[in-house]
Amino acid sequence: MKKTLLLFLLFFGISYANYSPTVGILENESTTYPTISIIGTASSGWGTDIVMATTDGITYTLTDYTLSNGELKFRQDYDWATNWGGTNFPSGTGILNGTNNIPIQAGIYTITFNRTNATYTFIGTTFPSIGIWGPAVNSQLGYTAPDVDMNTTDGINYTLSGFYFSSGNAYFRQDNDSALTWGSTIFPSGTAVANGPSLFISGGEWFVTFNRLNGNYSFTYPSIGILGTALNGFNVADTDLITTDGFNYSISDLVLNNGEVKFRKDNLWTSNWGSAAFPSGTGTQNGLNIPVTAGTYSITFDKSTGNYTFMQQLSNSNFSLKNLTIYPNPTNKDWNFSSKEIIESIEILDILGKNIFNSNIKSENITIDTTQFNSGIYFAKISLGNSIQTIKLIKN
Repeated sequence: MKKTLLLFLLFFGISYANYSPTVGILENESTTYPTISIIGTASSGWGTDIVMATTDGITYTLTDYTLSNGELKFRQDYDWATNWGGTNFPSGTGILNGTNNIPIQAGIYTITFNRTNATYTFIGTTFPSIGIWGPAVNSQLGYTAPDVDMNTTDGINYTLSGFYFSSGNAYFRQDNDSALTWGSTIFPSGTAVANGPSLFISGGEWFVTFNRLNGNYSFTYPSIGILGTALNGFNVADTDLITTDGFNYSISDLVLNNGEVKFRKDNLWTSNWGSAAFPSGTGTQNGLNIPVTAGTYSITFDKSTGNYTFMQQLSNSNFSLKNLTIYPNPTNKDWNFSSKEIIESIEILDILGKNIFNSNIKSENITIDTTQFNSGIYFAKISLGNSIQTIKLIKN
């Protein structure tokens, strides 16, 4: 019988070694290769691996991937026990378990890594670097100090988060070239012009945006948002809290489900706060998710200490965002406020909390002309019924 079966298999070109007499089917041979990934501040942070593809377990690739200014390492099987760093960019030889991270310039790259000899390449489009340069960045060395580089994902819009400025002057500068600068006399937001005057920056922590094509810029307080399974998940946009001083943040009438949340800064996981305590506690960097009981809450958060409170509101609050529509937002012309009940008043505040406009028209529909405002972020304090709500607005 065995001899007959062997002749049958040979006749059809099937190896006897691949035949399982126990179950009478062919067993597919498969090879599992080690996983190689990139990880670091230039991709999705030090907590998230971006896996590369391979067909032979030696050469690994990642195609058309956008990187920010920052650092990277390659590592194997999601484990720091086997990783490669380096000092050279855009190509070099990785150093096994070395202390140096590979410096990355923002751009879109096809990345290759050879697991046998540790050679790597980043081939693609490098974005121009944009930095902020001057005494506001380094009060001691001034213009002899290097720029603080901004991040970009498209080579047009650049951002800077988590940097503390001194009071002083500075320029936006491209590719560390003093002949390629933008400046302005307007703070905290405006349009910088090429080779314009230096910009005076008030000391403090600012979230900075700059558009390399049109020169639009803004210095706003860092945003603090809340997100998690108690809202719509951890992979969606934050629900931003409101601030008038950059330290104390709050939001009213936020409906939460049973679940977990965290606070984070500027929509980035590089700065996030959590704790096991509820309804109040002190959040710590990269702490546990905050457990939440379903309800409607007024929430406060102190960025300097991490202290937070969730104060439950009555479920029949008179103010409901479902009754109010604001459009378009962002806008470059008008904000239209439309409600199912009479809007008593609207107060517009700038990013520093200064009152710049009041509307006391009592109507269900109110239009505010924004052409009188500079580009940037504003807050609308809206009186509706017996409640007041503050909502963030954007003028392009």
